[in-house]
Amino acid sequence: MLDDVPSPTTKYISGEGKGHAEAIMDSRDIFLVAALLSAGTIMRFILVMLGEALTPNVMAAFYCCAIMLILPTFGEAIGIGLVSGVITALISNSLFNPAFLFSEPLGAAVCLLVFTTLRYHKGLAPYAATSVATVASGVAFTALALSLAGGRISETFINPSGFLVSMTFVIIATALLNALITGLIYPLLKNYRDRTPA
Repeated sequence: MLDDVPSPTTKYISGEGKGHAEAIMDSRDIFLVAALLSAGTIMRFILVMLGEALTPNVMAAFYCCAIMLILPTFGEAIGIGLVSGVITALISNSLFNPAFLFSEPLGAAVCLLVFTTLRYHKGLAPYAATSVATVASGVAFTALALSLAGGRISETFINPSGFLVSMTFVIIATALLNALITGLIYPLLKNYRDRTPA
Protein backbone atom coordinates (compact mmCIF):
# COMPACT_ATOMS: atom_id res chain seq x y z
CA MET A 1 0.00 0.00 0.00
CA LEU A 2 1.29 3.46 -0.80
CA ASP A 3 0.05 4.61 2.57
CA ASP A 4 2.92 2.65 4.09
CA VAL A 5 5.60 4.19 1.88
CA PRO A 6 8.56 5.45 3.92
CA SER A 7 10.59 8.50 3.07
CA PRO A 8 13.14 7.72 0.35
CA THR A 9 15.88 9.75 1.99
CA THR A 10 16.84 6.92 4.33
CA LYS A 11 16.52 3.15 4.40
CA TYR A 12 16.77 1.40 7.72
CA ILE A 13 18.55 -1.92 7.87
CA SER A 14 18.00 -3.92 10.99
CA GLY A 15 20.79 -6.08 12.30
CA GLU A 16 22.90 -6.81 15.31
CA GLY A 17 25.10 -3.93 16.24
CA LYS A 18 23.43 -1.56 13.77
CA GLY A 19 21.77 1.27 15.56
CA HIS A 20 21.94 3.71 12.71
CA ALA A 21 20.42 4.13 9.29
CA GLU A 22 22.18 3.15 6.10
CA ALA A 23 21.14 4.07 2.58
CA ILE A 24 21.59 1.14 0.26
CA MET A 25 19.84 -0.81 -2.48
CA ASP A 26 19.79 -4.53 -1.76
CA SER A 27 20.30 -7.26 -4.36
CA ARG A 28 16.56 -7.56 -5.00
CA ASP A 29 16.33 -3.83 -5.72
CA ILE A 30 19.28 -3.99 -8.10
CA PHE A 31 17.79 -6.97 -9.94
CA LEU A 32 14.45 -5.20 -10.30
CA VAL A 33 16.07 -2.04 -11.66
CA ALA A 34 18.15 -4.08 -14.11
CA ALA A 35 15.12 -6.05 -15.30
CA LEU A 36 13.01 -2.93 -15.87
CA LEU A 37 15.80 -1.05 -17.64
CA SER A 38 16.37 -4.10 -19.83
CA ALA A 39 12.69 -4.08 -20.81
CA GLY A 40 12.92 -0.37 -21.51
CA THR A 41 16.03 -0.93 -23.63
CA ILE A 42 14.20 -3.45 -25.81
CA MET A 43 11.27 -1.10 -26.35
CA ARG A 44 13.68 1.77 -27.04
CA PHE A 45 15.54 -0.30 -29.63
CA ILE A 46 12.31 -1.25 -31.42
CA LEU A 47 11.19 2.39 -31.63
CA VAL A 48 14.60 3.61 -32.82
CA MET A 49 14.56 1.00 -35.58
CA LEU A 50 11.61 2.88 -37.09
CA GLY A 51 14.13 5.55 -38.09
CA GLU A 52 12.25 8.65 -36.95
CA ALA A 53 14.22 11.77 -35.98
CA LEU A 54 12.14 12.16 -32.81
CA THR A 55 11.62 8.97 -30.82
CA PRO A 56 9.28 8.65 -27.81
CA ASN A 57 11.38 8.20 -24.68
CA VAL A 58 9.67 5.12 -23.27
CA MET A 59 12.72 4.40 -21.12
CA ALA A 60 11.35 6.98 -18.68
CA ALA A 61 8.35 4.74 -17.94
CA PHE A 62 10.62 1.91 -16.86
CA TYR A 63 13.05 3.87 -14.70
CA CYS A 64 10.09 5.64 -13.09
CA CYS A 65 8.50 2.28 -12.33
CA ALA A 66 11.75 1.07 -10.77
CA ILE A 67 12.07 4.20 -8.65
CA MET A 68 8.48 3.98 -7.41
CA LEU A 69 8.89 0.33 -6.50
CA ILE A 70 12.18 0.48 -4.60
CA LEU A 71 12.01 4.10 -3.35
CA PRO A 72 15.74 4.80 -3.58
CA THR A 73 17.56 7.67 -1.97
CA PHE A 74 17.88 10.84 -4.02
CA GLY A 75 21.42 9.94 -5.02
CA GLU A 76 20.38 6.43 -6.03
CA ALA A 77 17.55 7.83 -8.14
CA ILE A 78 20.03 10.11 -9.92
CA GLY A 79 22.21 7.05 -10.54
CA ILE A 80 19.30 5.11 -12.03
CA GLY A 81 18.54 8.08 -14.26
CA LEU A 82 22.17 8.35 -15.34
CA VAL A 83 22.32 4.68 -16.32
CA SER A 84 19.07 5.16 -18.24
CA GLY A 85 20.54 8.22 -19.92
CA VAL A 86 23.62 6.31 -21.07
CA ILE A 87 21.44 3.51 -22.50
CA THR A 88 19.13 6.00 -24.21
CA ALA A 89 22.05 7.92 -25.70
CA LEU A 90 23.66 4.74 -27.03
CA ILE A 91 20.42 3.54 -28.64
CA SER A 92 19.26 6.66 -30.39
CA ASN A 93 18.81 8.53 -33.66
CA SER A 94 18.40 11.72 -31.67
CA LEU A 95 19.56 15.13 -32.79
CA PHE A 96 21.77 15.49 -29.68
CA ASN A 97 22.42 12.26 -27.78
CA PRO A 98 24.56 13.73 -24.95
CA ALA A 99 21.49 15.63 -23.71
CA PHE A 100 20.13 12.37 -22.30
CA LEU A 101 22.95 12.32 -19.75
CA PHE A 102 21.30 15.33 -18.11
CA SER A 103 17.62 14.92 -18.99
CA GLU A 104 17.22 11.38 -17.63
CA PRO A 105 18.80 11.98 -14.19
CA LEU A 106 16.55 15.05 -13.97
CA GLY A 107 13.52 12.96 -14.90
CA ALA A 108 14.44 10.36 -12.29
CA ALA A 109 14.79 13.00 -9.59
CA VAL A 110 11.46 14.57 -10.53
CA CYS A 111 9.78 11.16 -10.46
CA LEU A 112 11.02 10.46 -6.93
CA LEU A 113 10.00 13.92 -5.73
CA VAL A 114 6.49 13.81 -7.20
CA PHE A 115 5.84 10.21 -6.15
CA THR A 116 6.88 10.72 -2.54
CA THR A 117 4.93 13.99 -2.38
CA LEU A 118 1.78 12.20 -3.57
CA ARG A 119 2.49 8.85 -1.89
CA TYR A 120 -0.73 8.97 0.13
CA HIS A 121 -2.76 9.34 -3.08
CA LYS A 122 -2.12 5.80 -4.25
CA GLY A 123 -4.34 5.99 -7.32
CA LEU A 124 -2.83 9.22 -8.64
CA ALA A 125 0.83 9.00 -7.64
CA PRO A 126 2.18 6.56 -10.29
CA TYR A 127 0.48 8.35 -13.18
CA ALA A 128 1.44 11.83 -11.99
CA ALA A 129 5.05 10.95 -11.17
CA THR A 130 5.66 9.28 -14.52
CA SER A 131 3.98 11.93 -16.66
CA VAL A 132 5.62 14.86 -14.87
CA ALA A 133 9.02 13.15 -15.00
CA THR A 134 8.59 12.53 -18.73
CA VAL A 135 7.70 16.17 -19.35
CA ALA A 136 10.66 17.38 -17.25
CA SER A 137 13.01 15.09 -19.14
CA GLY A 138 11.60 16.15 -22.51
CA VAL A 139 11.78 19.86 -21.77
CA ALA A 140 15.38 19.52 -20.55
CA PHE A 141 16.34 17.58 -23.67
CA THR A 142 14.65 20.15 -25.93
CA ALA A 143 16.39 23.07 -24.23
CA LEU A 144 19.80 21.42 -24.50
CA ALA A 145 19.24 20.42 -28.13
CA LEU A 146 18.24 23.98 -29.08
CA SER A 147 21.22 25.44 -27.24
CA LEU A 148 23.92 23.01 -28.37
CA ALA A 149 22.73 21.36 -31.56
CA GLY A 150 21.17 24.18 -33.54
CA GLY A 151 23.04 23.16 -36.68
CA ARG A 152 21.66 19.62 -36.70
CA ILE A 153 18.17 20.91 -35.98
CA SER A 154 18.32 23.30 -38.94
CA GLU A 155 19.33 20.38 -41.17
CA THR A 156 16.21 18.45 -40.17
CA PHE A 157 13.66 21.22 -39.61
CA ILE A 158 13.05 24.37 -41.65
CA ASN A 159 13.13 26.53 -38.52
CA PRO A 160 13.37 26.06 -34.74
CA SER A 161 9.63 26.62 -34.32
CA GLY A 162 8.98 23.46 -36.32
CA PHE A 163 11.27 21.55 -33.97
CA LEU A 164 9.50 23.02 -30.94
CA VAL A 165 6.05 22.10 -32.26
CA SER A 166 7.18 18.56 -33.03
CA MET A 167 8.87 18.15 -29.65
CA THR A 168 5.83 19.48 -27.81
CA PHE A 169 3.63 16.91 -29.49
CA VAL A 170 6.12 14.09 -28.83
CA ILE A 171 6.59 15.07 -25.18
CA ILE A 172 2.85 15.20 -24.46
CA ALA A 173 2.17 11.96 -26.31
CA THR A 174 5.09 10.22 -24.59
CA ALA A 175 3.97 11.44 -21.16
CA LEU A 176 0.55 9.90 -21.75
CA LEU A 177 2.05 6.68 -23.12
CA ASN A 178 4.51 6.35 -20.24
CA ALA A 179 1.77 6.98 -17.68
CA LEU A 180 -0.25 4.21 -19.31
CA ILE A 181 2.71 1.79 -19.30
CA THR A 182 3.46 2.51 -15.67
CA GLY A 183 -0.21 2.29 -14.73
CA LEU A 184 -0.29 -1.22 -16.16
CA ILE A 185 2.95 -2.68 -14.82
CA TYR A 186 3.45 -0.83 -11.51
CA PRO A 187 0.45 -2.34 -9.64
CA LEU A 188 1.37 -5.86 -10.80
CA LEU A 189 4.98 -5.56 -9.73
CA LYS A 190 4.01 -3.83 -6.48
CA ASN A 191 1.64 -6.66 -5.52
CA TYR A 192 4.24 -9.29 -6.43
CA ARG A 193 6.96 -7.45 -4.50
CA ASP A 194 4.75 -7.07 -1.42
CA ARG A 195 3.93 -10.79 -1.43
CA THR A 196 7.49 -11.95 -1.98
CA PRO A 197 9.75 -12.02 1.08
CA ALA A 198 12.99 -10.07 0.80
